[in-house]
Amino acid sequence: MKHYLRLCLLLLVLTGNQVVAQQKFITLSGRITDAGSHQPIIYANIQLANGSIGTAANTAGEFIFKITEKFWQDTLLISCIGYQSVTMPLPQASLQDMDIRLEPAVYQLPAVSVNVRNGFGILRQMIRSIPDNYDTADVRLTAFYKENIRLAADTLNFNESVLDIYKTYHTGRDHKDQIRIIKGRKKKVDWSKDPQLYAWISNITNTAYSSLNEDLQKNLDAKRNILNERNFRYYTCDYKETIREGDRNLLVLYLEPKEDNRKGLVRAKIYIDEANMALVRCEMETTPAGNDYLNNHGKGGINYMIMSKVVKASFDFTKISMVVTYKQYNNKTYLSTVQRHWELVLNSSKRGMKDVPWSGDFYLLVTDVRKDSLQRFVTGVSNDKSSMNYEIGNDYDPAFWENYNILLPVLQDSVKQKKEAAPPSGKAAHISNRQNGFTRADTLRGMLSPLRTCYDVSFYHLDVDVNLESRSVEGSNKIRFKVLAPFNLMQIDLYANMRIKKILYRDQPLSFTREEDAVFVKFPLTLPAGNEETIIVYYDGVPQVPDLKIPMHGGILWDKDEEGNPWVQVVCQGSGASLWWPNKDHLSDEPDSMRIWITIPNGYTEISNGRLQRKTPAGVNKTRYEWLVTYPINNYNATFCIGKYASFKDAYISGQDTLTLDYYVMPYHLERARTMFAQVKPMLACFEQHFGKYPFPRDGFTLLESPYPMEHQSGVCMGKIKEGMRLDFAPMIWHECAHEWWGNAISCKDIADMWIHEAFATYAESIMVECSEGKAMGVAYLNTQKEQVNNREPVSGVYNVNHIHYDIGDMYTKGSLMLNTFRFMLDNDTLWFTLLKDIQQHFLYQTLSADELVSYISMRMGKNYSWFFDQYLKYTSLPKLEISLKEKGSNLQLTYRWLADVSGFKMPVKVTVAPGRFGFIYPTTKQQIITLKQMKEGDFEVDEDDCYIEVAEV
Repeated sequence: MKHYLRLCLLLLVLTGNQVVAQQKFITLSGRITDAGSHQPIIYANIQLANGSIGTAANTAGEFIFKITEKFWQDTLLISCIGYQSVTMPLPQASLQDMDIRLEPAVYQLPAVSVNVRNGFGILRQMIRSIPDNYDTADVRLTAFYKENIRLAADTLNFNESVLDIYKTYHTGRDHKDQIRIIKGRKKKVDWSKDPQLYAWISNITNTAYSSLNEDLQKNLDAKRNILNERNFRYYTCDYKETIREGDRNLLVLYLEPKEDNRKGLVRAKIYIDEANMALVRCEMETTPAGNDYLNNHGKGGINYMIMSKVVKASFDFTKISMVVTYKQYNNKTYLSTVQRHWELVLNSSKRGMKDVPWSGDFYLLVTDVRKDSLQRFVTGVSNDKSSMNYEIGNDYDPAFWENYNILLPVLQDSVKQKKEAAPPSGKAAHISNRQNGFTRADTLRGMLSPLRTCYDVSFYHLDVDVNLESRSVEGSNKIRFKVLAPFNLMQIDLYANMRIKKILYRDQPLSFTREEDAVFVKFPLTLPAGNEETIIVYYDGVPQVPDLKIPMHGGILWDKDEEGNPWVQVVCQGSGASLWWPNKDHLSDEPDSMRIWITIPNGYTEISNGRLQRKTPAGVNKTRYEWLVTYPINNYNATFCIGKYASFKDAYISGQDTLTLDYYVMPYHLERARTMFAQVKPMLACFEQHFGKYPFPRDGFTLLESPYPMEHQSGVCMGKIKEGMRLDFAPMIWHECAHEWWGNAISCKDIADMWIHEAFATYAESIMVECSEGKAMGVAYLNTQKEQVNNREPVSGVYNVNHIHYDIGDMYTKGSLMLNTFRFMLDNDTLWFTLLKDIQQHFLYQTLSADELVSYISMRMGKNYSWFFDQYLKYTSLPKLEISLKEKGSNLQLTYRWLADVSGFKMPVKVTVAPGRFGFIYPTTKQQIITLKQMKEGDFEVDEDDCYIEVAEV
């Protein structure tokens, strides 16, 4: 459960908040009880009649309410569903021990008439009224939050905080809700007797954010939301009664699952204001089917499975209940409270634990609503993936909340925004992409002009001295090439900030000119086709450093390790190798082999690609590391990494073949690395099983800790080993190593097709999960990638301009999900994995385009699949399956078609063809109708786990 447990039952979101400046206030405190029984009224609302602020009574009926001076002319309103509201003028001074007694409201039973109220009719009317009643604008909220997690009678985690929330009605990844913790405290708990277990079950993914996610009105189309009309077919909805709350009538609806329906996951009681049809309150509790759904889908997927094995414990949901309420302010309703109660049982044979009760209570109370100062937070935003227990920190003040201080905080004003610093003067750099346009420099970099196609590189010998103090490089590159067409002028590439000292041909200098980052080399005579020639380029300079704010803006990282020593790495994918060494910088042309010599100060270790041939003294206090790459290599993969490394070796035996394994890590991580790298051999076995033999056996396999993760061929950089990092589950290692097949053994010709590298490597992560944990868990891992897709730009980039500075994330996740969709569309795993191996063999050590890959797949499968790949790669929208369901007696009529950008889109998809059984239908862009025998609407489902599509029911 640590960081991963989520309530996957009702998926929606809300947020917002505000904090006020320090000023005068009065404090009201007391107790609210039932006038007849004198029992406490739990969570009664105490608020201002006209203002936005309020609080609620706790489980003892007690409250504390602080009211700032600007609200002193308002009226106090105390209310609770089922009770008559009480209003009173605000006192002129603070009052303690207030005794407020509420009279029960009169229940109004529904009148017996011909026009009996219809439950779903009322519910649909409420939903249609949401735009009028519910505020869909951005807003600031102040909220009190409390979390209490227990194992049997022991408290494992108790924390509470005041939150500053920026709430948005938007649902995209670019405009999410934000939470800042203004102040908080937590109970000190001793986990020492079982730290691994207690940490796992106590630190749930940020429960303040997930409480906001339970707002039912934000995303009506969320898949499991009971207000999504698509789910009405699983339930009955009855109007039961009208009750009185204060001066308003509330219609009460009961939502119950239909008999024997496994998709009715909750039962609910819904309160609706009769006057304006606004949602006031919803009480929900999981059904047995809901608990089953949570136990199959809601524990955290692959992460739960892994941790369950590590900790040797498991848990199961037995009940989840929730109450969501809304309050009115300025004729609009806002989220008011979210109360969630979880009940599970924990089992661990290792500990002799059987069905030990685990429970969690999570309570969010909105105490103020503000419509001003609506700027998104720039700093201090709480991590939505972290635990609130971690986010609050370790400070503890027993008097922090006084007694039951659920209130508007009296704090320094954090709403007033600081004036942003003026942008630095000077001309801003042009970032080339679809939005900003492309330049002549982009064409020079990305186009295969005749000055590039006239020759083919066969060998590079790069010899570079790295100066750690000046952060500069100096050296030479010998370029051996074959003349493909006669020429006396050729283009090579080196960034304009780097200096070319001279270029030699047969020991004679050549003249050259520069334009942007392109270098045009003039020969004294025309070189005839078929000749093999060599030039040597001598150069020096200070290479650019990466700008992490710009996608794929590479350079040399000048970092430091934890002990303060220099730690240096080249990362130049996208920006290109010519940012630090001269070459023909186009992905279509790879040398057949390469020699890399890097000279560094003594006392450091340098790792490049291929095999280390020797270390040679080079001047005073310097050593030259001499590496040889015996396979084709794309330019951005040629690298160096310099640091105070420790190393160890291993070997991977596959049949009759032995592959050397070389590992380099920081010395202080040596033991952790030995544990972490134990997964390398199972990973190699998995990838060989599905993709074919490791493609670079002569050069061996090297994995190293590095400042940044990068797939450098036969010298894979995994990034930093960080505190708290899982040692038994490392998708970053899997991803970067999968590039040895996808990106290194085969490479794209134009970076516009970089998805060939990244989609397959991302997909390979799920294959590794599948190898170790089974196909179902591999699919579960893939489905977590859906949350990361943006669908803002096509996956394919713009050709011939080296298009890199754009939102590249979809080439990873959307590309991976596309591949998985294709696999399940084929419905033949033997065929699918044979295809992957055949792709590797057919294009091994070659560069290819997306069109060439799709053509090969179509040829190999015996069908044209360009319609499939074009939809996912060239358009932003997903294929949408439009369906309509109509019960006809005991049968179900299904009408369906694809809505897609590609006119010939015709992907098969699995749906429920009989109760509990999936089968394929074959939609096209033309409407079709079939009849499903002995089926009801509630039996029907589209298989969305195994494919990446949208479904629209009409």
